[in-house]
Amino acid sequence: MVRTRPLIVAHRGFSGRFPENTIRAFQEALKLPVDAIELDVRTTADSVLVVIHDETVDRTTNGSGRVRDLTWDEIRHLDAGIQRGEKFAGERIPSLDEALETIQGKTMLLVEIKETGTEERIIKVLDRHAALEWVTLVSFHADAIAAAKKIAPQISCMLIGGRDIGSSDAAFSDFVRAALNSYANAVTVHYAALTEERIRYCHQHHLFVGTWTVDEEDLAEKLVLMGADEIATNFPDILLAMLTA
Repeated sequence: MVRTRPLIVAHRGFSGRFPENTIRAFQEALKLPVDAIELDVRTTADSVLVVIHDETVDRTTNGSGRVRDLTWDEIRHLDAGIQRGEKFAGERIPSLDEALETIQGKTMLLVEIKETGTEERIIKVLDRHAALEWVTLVSFHADAIAAAKKIAPQISCMLIGGRDIGSSDAAFSDFVRAALNSYANAVTVHYAALTEERIRYCHQHHLFVGTWTVDEEDLAEKLVLMGADEIATNFPDILLAMLTA
């Protein structure tokens, strides 16, 4: 079947309307025809893999401190919903296991490796949930992608590029080279660094091209015309409605 629109990824779950990286955000995303959900993984002081974007719990919970300095027992008792309002009070930071149990291959899942050195533990958890076929590992760290591919050559991997790689064509070319050298299957790039020519350059090197984080319809339409293969958004409902109108 020929795909006629970019894949839509629910960034940190349905994070535009629900507390990011929570089970509620994943459940709400699954109610939509999203093509994938994205989440972030870090490690606690006692080596439990947990789903949270920031290095600290300060922004998204009622607690404080670095994730790596807190135990799983301390983290799982924090309120990860209250910052978004009383109606979300009681949401928790989930473990990677809990997130996988919720998603269960109902859609594809992008797991961002926030910390190098955690690749083997993440892959072991994925394998335990029979998730290697429906998970793509993503990271800003090319060495994390290379390590993951060495451990599990069959898993799909995606290198992330920030706005900075758009500073010049040379910088973008270096990024593509890093993706290829790490055996990534795909890249996902900040929208400000993308042009139609750069997307074509990636395609010429057999790399699937995603982009993040796009919440405006005008910008999404521009990226569709450029040829982006995938768009990550905090508001998948808006982009899905636009693309199916």
